[in-house]
Amino acid sequence: MAAVLSPSPGASAPALEVRHLSVDIGTGHGTVHAVRDVSFSVDPGQTLCIVGESGCGKSMTSLAVMDLLPGSARRRAQTLRVGGQDLATASRRTVNALRGERMAMIFQEPMTALNPALTIGDQMTEVHRHHRRSSAAEARERAIHLLGRVGIASAAERLGQYPHQLSGGLRQRVMIAMALMCDPDVLIADEPTTALDVTIQAQILRLLLDLQRELGIAIVLVTHDLGVVARVAHKVAVMYAGRIVEEGSTAQVFGQPRHPYTRGLLRCIPVPGRTAPGGHLGIIRGTVPALTGELRGCSFRERCEFAQPLCETAPPHRSDAAGHAWHCHLDKDTAMGAEQ
Repeated sequence: MAAVLSPSPGASAPALEVRHLSVDIGTGHGTVHAVRDVSFSVDPGQTLCIVGESGCGKSMTSLAVMDLLPGSARRRAQTLRVGGQDLATASRRTVNALRGERMAMIFQEPMTALNPALTIGDQMTEVHRHHRRSSAAEARERAIHLLGRVGIASAAERLGQYPHQLSGGLRQRVMIAMALMCDPDVLIADEPTTALDVTIQAQILRLLLDLQRELGIAIVLVTHDLGVVARVAHKVAVMYAGRIVEEGSTAQVFGQPRHPYTRGLLRCIPVPGRTAPGGHLGIIRGTVPALTGELRGCSFRERCEFAQPLCETAPPHRSDAAGHAWHCHLDKDTAMGAEQ
């Protein structure tokens, strides 16, 4: 399966740069290493999709970037830069000023992300008035403009409604409009289409792409849907057990997957023209391991068909000249031979 988008041109500086990000969560049963030494970057106008099974750390990575982690979580990062500002060393006041203005997030379930006790207008205008110090009239005008931009008819009337009065698709569009109130440089979308039917899902994805082309926003899209990834991503980061195990362009990851986990994910989806009607899809046996306590070796080894005793040691970082990178004891030639 090939991506339908061509890679976006590189930029002099990434809109978002993350280096060596880790998140540990203290529990009564030990420390959960939810995110482990994750690094990635996204250029302006580029979409990075972070994919993997539930429980792999995708959403926790997004919340760590936004500094919205639960109180029991501890974030560590060498670099966490939005534009020229490093959030890893910034004060709480600076982070609060940047969140909502320079970086924004679309949450997974708009019904729980939107406040049911406040109108759509109150929730949208609050962002603009706080960050831009605008008047109520200016914020309202901006909200009406964006609701219309995301395809909501009778935008002025919608501002007086409550979330429960809107359908799931409309609530998701409101979340997108709210995230764009201050023209952010970085937009993080955490499973933005999970609760929507296929028709609305396609409309939301097309809307995000149109807005990206118009505004030059860098998008980090968290999803487990590889069909979505193939349609919208410029770069793909495959995440497993809190760690990015493979990263590259969409064409690289879909066309020449190097990590056994990536190949397993791709075998789980039907491919038009190759998967027979009623045929069996691939599976990945087992479940994501617990991330509590000391972690040794390759986390995927208990589920990997190519596992060997060497996999009990930390896998090396491998890459090729085209920027395709993966963490595995399986080298490129062996990986390609195993796939054939």
